[in-house]
Amino acid sequence: MSSLKRWRRVGQGQFHKWEQAGEEFEGTWRGAYEGRYGPLGTLETSEGVITFPLPAALLDRLRRVGEGAEVLIQYTGLQTSKAGRSFKGFEVYVAGDGALAEPVQHAASSRQAESPVPDGHQREV
Repeated sequence: MSSLKRWRRVGQGQFHKWEQAGEEFEGTWRGAYEGRYGPLGTLETSEGVITFPLPAALLDRLRRVGEGAEVLIQYTGLQTSKAGRSFKGFEVYVAGDGALAEPVQHAASSRQAESPVPDGHQREV
């Protein structure tokens, strides 16, 4: 047996820490799971599988994205909340309308409702 073998962990891909504003990844969202030190996300990119920590702001956005959806995740850097706390900010974009796991609620009056029609357009009911 050779001790020169290089072993690589299977299934989690390369680990990435969010450090520099402007970092972005594009690929297929493979879901979130609980890691040793908190929630982790997995994205399948053209360069391979990437695993990364999910700060609260990113986890909140990605909960609305269905597994298998094409996403673009952009790290916008450290930001300060109205309460004065700093947090890591993110923008998440999905390709297509069917990529959301649950409908996003729009600010509309209770008297108006939107209903999808066969051609994909929205109309008031």
